[in-house]
Amino acid sequence: MSKLGYAAVAVYSLLFESAHREWEYARCLGAFSRDTGGTTTWSHKAIAETLKMGKAKVIQATDALLDSGFLQVIGRVSSSKGSKHRIYRVIHPNEIEAQQLVISFFDEPPSLRNKKIDSMKHSSSENFNS
Repeated sequence: MSKLGYAAVAVYSLLFESAHREWEYARCLGAFSRDTGGTTTWSHKAIAETLKMGKAKVIQATDALLDSGFLQVIGRVSSSKGSKHRIYRVIHPNEIEAQQLVISFFDEPPSLRNKKIDSMKHSSSENFNS
């Protein structure tokens, strides 16, 4: 992962910690699946503010993480202000090789597919596998 740069490492670390908390919370409620990673809905703006980096740098880092198999977008959720935030599944290090294999079967990288989905207009309840 370090080959992706400092921003990708920082973004992955933040999202991994957040997703782990969500996973632990769900586990305590008995509503978790052992074969999936945790999810998180941080916005690019919130990540940028928290890590004190530019939003463009965060988007570049999340794209690199998506294309390298460290993250997966599993849906979208509306914020309180109406904008859409991606629901990221943080891929556990033990699953990254399998995720990279899956990515290799597609004609375009996940970051490009998700940008196309983000630009589409959708109804209120949306979930897209990518």
